[in-house]
Parts: sequence; structure tokens; C-alpha cells
Amino acid sequence: MNRRSAFDPAVAGAIWRREWAAYFRSAAGWVVVALFLALQGLVFWMFVQFLGRPDAPPGGVMEFFFGGTILYWIALGLLATVVPMRLLAEEVRSGTIEPLLTAPVSAGEVVLGKWLAALTFYLAAWAPTSLYLVYLRHVGAALDPGPIAAGYLGTVLLGAAVLAVGLLASAVTRNQLVAAALSFVALFVALLIGALEAEVRAPGVASALHRVSFFRVMEDFGHGIVDSRPVVLLATVTVLALAAAVAMVGRLRGPVPLDAPPARRFVPRISAFLLVAIALLANDVAGRHYARGDWTRASLYALSDKTVAVLRALPRPVEATVFLTAQRDSERARQVAGLVRELAERCTRSSYGRFRFEIVDPDRAPDRAEAVVRRTGIGPYEMGRTVVVFTSGARSKVVTEDDLIEPDVDADGQPGPALAAWHGEGAFVSAMLAVSDDHPPRICFAKGHGEPDIESPEDGGYAAFAERLRGDGDEVRALDRIAGASGAGCRVLVLAEPTTAYSPPEIAALATFVDGGGRLLTMIGPAFTAGGAAFAQLGLEALAARYGVRFGDNLVVDPAHASDVEGPSVWAAGPDNYRSHPITARLGGRLTFWPRTREVAPLEARPAGLTLSPLVRSSAEGWGETDLPTIRGQADLTFDGRDRKGPVTVAVAVERPAGPSAAPFPATRLVFLGTGRLVMNYRLAGTTIRDYDADFMLDAVAWLSDHEARIGIGPKIPERISLALTAADVSWAFRLFVLLLPFAALGAGAFIWWRRRA
Repeated sequence: MNRRSAFDPAVAGAIWRREWAAYFRSAAGWVVVALFLALQGLVFWMFVQFLGRPDAPPGGVMEFFFGGTILYWIALGLLATVVPMRLLAEEVRSGTIEPLLTAPVSAGEVVLGKWLAALTFYLAAWAPTSLYLVYLRHVGAALDPGPIAAGYLGTVLLGAAVLAVGLLASAVTRNQLVAAALSFVALFVALLIGALEAEVRAPGVASALHRVSFFRVMEDFGHGIVDSRPVVLLATVTVLALAAAVAMVGRLRGPVPLDAPPARRFVPRISAFLLVAIALLANDVAGRHYARGDWTRASLYALSDKTVAVLRALPRPVEATVFLTAQRDSERARQVAGLVRELAERCTRSSYGRFRFEIVDPDRAPDRAEAVVRRTGIGPYEMGRTVVVFTSGARSKVVTEDDLIEPDVDADGQPGPALAAWHGEGAFVSAMLAVSDDHPPRICFAKGHGEPDIESPEDGGYAAFAERLRGDGDEVRALDRIAGASGAGCRVLVLAEPTTAYSPPEIAALATFVDGGGRLLTMIGPAFTAGGAAFAQLGLEALAARYGVRFGDNLVVDPAHASDVEGPSVWAAGPDNYRSHPITARLGGRLTFWPRTREVAPLEARPAGLTLSPLVRSSAEGWGETDLPTIRGQADLTFDGRDRKGPVTVAVAVERPAGPSAAPFPATRLVFLGTGRLVMNYRLAGTTIRDYDADFMLDAVAWLSDHEARIGIGPKIPERISLALTAADVSWAFRLFVLLLPFAALGAGAFIWWRRRA
């Protein structure tokens, strides 16, 4: 008997070519391909039927194709059990293995060649599914290549592992059916272990099951998340299964003689032990030091550099308790749960131990849920969705699902299943900064001149805005005397919608406050004298001019972008209306609505040492209306030569750096807005919610108080399914992928059968 111990790739390649050709030279191989394509075609056709529906599930076009349905796992099980079952079992049964084993061929070459043949047949069966992408492009789908590539990568890695296990099953028995049954049981047990995650109460065990769950692995790959841990896990399963198969094939050559040298008797056992130990060590190291890539086009899951910097600079540890119900009742709820879990895991890893989280199921831990409800005041409705409670020391903050997502809305204004935007990263950063800061900035609201009351729940009050500021970690209080701003520890002083003029001593006190490093937020809409006969002067015009800003005596209108509900005095600002600045950075294409707004613009002759930045302006079709009868609604709204031609600026930020050592003075910042109605209660707590109005104002306050870390982390737009499919499009999908492709494979099998009979 001529045996070789050295591995020869050429011999393994010859075995691979022989076995691979055998698959396609038999009708059975083509029947397997036909069944596989029929199952996958049915999955794709069912998926296509949802694409054009208003209630289409959220996510990318191919997100649910990879592991998202039971038919995917049935198709995978078909290939995992049928493809490798004959490779060794049939040769042992028929006796054809003996000439192979007596030839100068090593067991490793036999196993690797046969496994490569099974793997390439598996890839060939999957190859026609690339036509699904061609179809989707043809019907107008916006494909994100990253998740698609990740989904196919996960499918290849999973297939390599299950085929290796199937080959091992074929090596331990002489019966093909027994080998197929063993492969199926192995796959079923692996899937069952992952499914037990939702039933386990111990967090550590649930986390371990989550990591090894094939369902979670393919869910991540389908979403475009490529984690090195499952890659290492599947690779080690493949190597161990192939090594075990090599050992089983080696035993077919007969037992080791008793008089053989000790090295020949004990080295295989020691090698097997070392191989298992190395595999366990590799997975342990991979679990501690791993990479988790985000292949999505929008970088939906990756943390921004600003978030990473905030996490690593937290002044003290922050803990988060995530309340998630295990059995989520909708696709959107499951997507939100996945996004929250992914975000929390990435924050934990990037914080170097300064942030950690725990997931709690309210249904399984009702005592903890009830305690949080009593302590924070959140209702059972919020607790039944997604709630994250951040704590650090004695401070805590609650982030609800409404803070994390912006749902898509239909034509009637009702929320749909899709997500319009994901706000999670910004919400997490804001919450962590709020609970870890023992010295929050104090935001003072001036009173005594008819300003909105920060405690009033009336439509014209600021109670909702004050609560938003407190939720952002700020301390909010009313200020009776302007002169007491510095002594009261005010970081930012807010002058909002006064109806009576400020006195000269108050203006002087404001100038002293700003020159001393205080920050000023001025929100003043059009003001009129008694009876509306003329525009009123409030005393702040000279203060604004001192810092290079001019208030216009007009009402800014933009009929082309006016609100359909509230009329021309309320208009929308979008991406073309925003100027580049940290305050507007995260707005992106989101709308803010500007009610009853006046012009606020930089002066042409600006004081030295100041940086003035326009923030928002109307479109070129808008203008500043100066005619009082028109403003009062007594004349038609039309542009004439007396009006201020658009685009008209309505918000300006002013910054003055600190003075030199020779003439030191502190740095300061100011923001001037042409309206204070953006954040009145009726706009934040009414039936029409203007979320981005509040975001704009919160970002302005954060910039003024030197808390830029809270801003600049804008929402992310998840990939969405949006297709206008006709009945003919869906019908063609059925004909092509449920009928034509499988029957083409059956036709090829019939032709092979006929040729062999002939």
C-alpha cells in the first residue's frame, strides 16, 4: 500500500473536479437545484408582493431574503442534507472507497476535495438568485450593495459550515439516508439552540445564545452588519468538522497496529485535542477582540467620531437599562429593538468600560418595570414599547421610542410601518451627557415683559420647551430681574416674544451680561404698537446692532412653501434654506416651520472681532411683507416694491472669541431669531408635532452653552422598500423565478437522464 502523509493540492483538486462534475452528470443533482430554486423563487415572489404595498415592512430590499423566512432555512437544510450525504457513505457502501484509499492519496486530500465539490455545487445552486437583483433593478428598486454582499457572504460561510458537518455525517455511516438525517438533526439542533434565546432568563446565557444563534447571525448579515465573531465561529466549525471527517476516513484504512511507534498511536489523539483547544481559544479571543463592520450605504449602525469621543470622555460611568419585550408584535418594533441593541453594544465596546447596558423584558421582570414606572412617571404604553433608562450617580434620564425614531406617515398623517429616520445615536449621546454632568448649564428665561411663561401649559406657554430642555440635562428657571442674570448663575439668558419694551438700564445690564461671557438667545417676532398702527420698538434693536444684527420691520412670508393648514404666515424651511453651522448640522433635509416671523439679518457694516453666521432664510420666492393692512389681513398678500425681496434671513448666530492677553475679555455667543413661536406649547404638544423645530432650538441652546457634543449627530435614514409594482410585474416574478428557473433545471436534469439512457 502506497501512502503519503504530505498534502498535495493537485490531488485534492483532481478529486474536487471529479466529484463536482458528478453532481451535474446526474439527474439527481439537477433535481436538487430545481427544488432549491423553487423554494427560493417562492420566497422572492412572496417578498415582491409586499414591495408595492403601503404597509411594506421596513428595511432594505433584500434584507429579509437572507434568513428572514422559514423557507430560507428549509432551502438551506435541503442543500445541507442532500448535497454531502453520498460523498463518503455511498463510496463506503459500494466499496469504491477501497481503491481510493489504497491509492497514493491522503485522507485530507479526499475530504477536502469532496468538501470543495459540495461547496462549489452549493454556490452554483445559489448563483441564479443573482437574477433577482437584475429584476429588482429593472422595476426601479434602489439596491444597497453592502447588505446584499454581506447577506451572500453569510450564506457562503454558513453553507461551508453545514456542508462540512454533512460531510462528517456521511463519513460516520454507510447509509446515505442516515447521513442526511444526521445532517438535518445537526442543523435543527443548531437552530433550536438559537431559538432558545427568547426563553432564557439569565442574561449571560441569553447573550451567549444570541451570539451563536444562526438566526441572529444571518439577521446581522442581512442588515449589512459583518461581525468577525460569527465568521470565526463558522470557520472553526468548518475546520473541526473537516478534521473529524479526515479522522473517520483515516480509520477506514484500518486500526493502528499495537506494535506501531508511540508517535503514530498518540499523535492523532493529541492533535485532535490541540485542534479543539485552538478552536475554543480562537473563539474566546474573537469574542474579546472583534470587528463589527457596517456595510450599509447610510452607515446606519456605525458610530460617528463625535459619539466615540463623547463615550471615551464621559466623566463617570453610565449605565442603561433597556426595556424590550421579547415577543415584538410588528416588523417595525423588531427593527427598533434590533437598532437599540446594536447601538447599545457598539457604545459599550467604544466606551472602554465607561458605558454598559442591560436588556430587561418587562413581561419577565414586572417588578423592575413597575419600579421604573413609579420612579420616572412613564406610562404603561411607553413601557410596552421601547424604553431606555440612563443612570449615573443620582441622575437619570428616560429615552422613549418616540425619542429614538421618526415613523413614516401616510397621506392621512397616520404612522406607518416604515421608519423615516433613526435618532437613536443622538438620543443616546444626549442622555449620557445629561446624566453624567453634575454641573448642568442653567438656562434662564427673562420675565416681566409679557414673555411666555415656562410653567404655563396654555397654548402660548413654554412649559413643553422647558421640559425638553430639562430632558436634555439643562437646569431651567425664570428670571425676574435682567440685572440679576450673572448673579443667578445663568449660562444662557433667553429673551422670548416680549410685548413691552425693555428699559435702558435693562439693555445696559444685558450688554454687561454678554460682555462678561454670558450667552444670549433672543427670539422676537413682529411687534406692533397699540391698535397695530405701526411696528413697535422693544429697545433690543440697539443691542442687536451692537453685535452686527438688524431686526426688520416686516413679516416674512413664503407662499410657495406655506403651510396648507396654518396659512401663509407659517412657512417651511428645508435643506435649501439652512446655512452651514453647528446648529443646523443635524437638520439635513428635515423641515422646520416658521410661524409669524420677522427678518433678522447681519448688518452690512459689522463690528470688528465678530463672526456672524446666517442660519435660516426663506426661499427666493419669499419676501418680507411691510404693509400693515396686508399683515392684518385687510389686503391681498402680494409682493410690491416696498417689501423686502427674498431670500430673507430669519436667524443669525454671533460668536466673539476671547480677547488677547493684552486686552482680555471672555468669549461669548448670541443667537437672534425672528420668532419665539417655534417652541410654544401649541407647536410642541398639539396635534401637529414639529419635532425638528424643537431640535433646532435645543441645538441652538446647546451651542450657546458650549455643549456642542449634544449636537451635530443627525438622524440616519434607514433603507426603505418603495416600489410601484404593477400586477404584471408581480406576475412576471412568479413566472420567471417560481416556474421558469426551476423548470429549466428540471429540463437539464431530464436531458442528462435521457443522454445516460441512450
